[in-house]
Amino acid sequence: MKKNIYLLLLCLISVALVSCDDFLDVKPVGKMIPTEIEEYENLMNNINTVRYFMTDNNNSCFYAAMGDNVEISENLKDYQYNATFPNLDIIAAYKFYSPVLNPSSTPYTWQYGYQAIGYFNNVVDGIEDLGETSEYARNVMAEAKAGRAWLYMNLALTYGPMYDPSGKNDTKVVPLRISGDPTDGNGELATTQQIFDQVKKDLDYACENCPQNVSNPTRVSLACAYALRAEYYMYLRDWQNMLADSRKALDLSMQSKGSVEKLIYNFKDFSYVGSSSLTDPDGASPETEMTFKGPDTDFALSRNRENLLYRQAPVSNGVTRYYPSEDWKSIFDKEHDLRWKLFALRYAGYSKKVSGVLHSDGIRIVYFRDKNLSTSEAITYPLLVLMIAEAEARTGNTANALSRLNLLRRFRYDYGGGSTDLANGSSLSQDQLLTEILAERRREQPLATFQRTLDLKRYALDAGKPWCKTTITHQCGDKTWSKSITDPYFQSLPIDNVILKYNPQWGIPENEVAYDPVSAQ
Repeated sequence: MKKNIYLLLLCLISVALVSCDDFLDVKPVGKMIPTEIEEYENLMNNINTVRYFMTDNNNSCFYAAMGDNVEISENLKDYQYNATFPNLDIIAAYKFYSPVLNPSSTPYTWQYGYQAIGYFNNVVDGIEDLGETSEYARNVMAEAKAGRAWLYMNLALTYGPMYDPSGKNDTKVVPLRISGDPTDGNGELATTQQIFDQVKKDLDYACENCPQNVSNPTRVSLACAYALRAEYYMYLRDWQNMLADSRKALDLSMQSKGSVEKLIYNFKDFSYVGSSSLTDPDGASPETEMTFKGPDTDFALSRNRENLLYRQAPVSNGVTRYYPSEDWKSIFDKEHDLRWKLFALRYAGYSKKVSGVLHSDGIRIVYFRDKNLSTSEAITYPLLVLMIAEAEARTGNTANALSRLNLLRRFRYDYGGGSTDLANGSSLSQDQLLTEILAERRREQPLATFQRTLDLKRYALDAGKPWCKTTITHQCGDKTWSKSITDPYFQSLPIDNVILKYNPQWGIPENEVAYDPVSAQ
């Protein structure tokens, strides 16, 4: 009975949260408790299955502030991040303050992550309870298992250490709930290995049963299932299986869409139109007042052709949280990279008047990609191509790896009619080529998501390689904060007191220390 009540609540919530977002194609449930496959499928259309992973209520990301893609100015530190600011975990992460999360507040990632897992669990349980084994039933169950797998894989890797194929992976990270019954207890925290075992089980099922096509990339197609399993193998450092599954994902996508042009936008097809009042060559870019136009009407929607799995990314084009870091800006070919030319725009930075004195950051480079294009923090076709390239390079197939890299470059660079291929690419060593591929991956990822910080953690296992950073350093005026990427700070996230109070079986004491990253030096 309690399970049926929970299902009823989920159904009511799924209807109540309908909005004008293009991915919320939610059909009316029609009955109080799901009794048909279509009604369970409807649960997966809920908006909360696609947002708030490592994102706060203001669409920013503290986990990005732990990495090397963003920087915080002195004015932001001194005047924006005050005691009343709602998302102090950002400045905490930037200062490497501990605990990085406020122990008295449950973060959105935990709240909405486990809420989404609850939806997926109820779909799986509900279809199993119905005894349905039709292809449609298997399709829906497979999508639910794939959605659950993506969440658990990333929860384990953010709340715990990177998976190490040569280690025990026995760190306890997060609870593993695969039952939709809320009366089932959380039990002990699961280890990284236990989480990854469940992820593999779910993704194996998804790769056998997901539908060939889906109406929107908020849902999981067969190609997407293979791409997710390729990402799983990427974290396992199983390069051969990563290569096989990422190739399969691209092959399935090409069969479905017809050509690579249907999967990746040529950024030469985008432009700004209209007029602007901005004429100062040293001031804000005129494009910031103009209209962004592209080759179709979908580029700003979740069904943007490049999205293979859409999960709403944090925004990076504001000036009240952080800016692109100098390190991030340095990896672009500013004359030929269309991502830089289209989206790295000059814009008035943060400013505030205090006691009659204006404290201004002046004109800053602000990245407008996520303002103008739909941006996913999950899997896109460009990142899939680069996963293939990385796996090819890591297995010694440098010619194939270079070909994949050059394929993406064709859509991202403009040399005035000249070749977009990587200059002297065929003469690069394996490590040099892999360095280029991983830099391209960083350029292609959203600026301010959890993804780059996870990459920094996985690259730590490539000790001595050019792409492996041993220390992350953040600067703000004359202040510098540094942490080794192998420091415990990067290997676990604290669980808040509200959750700990109701889970004493985990044996983790509540944190009674006052949370004050603002005053921390």
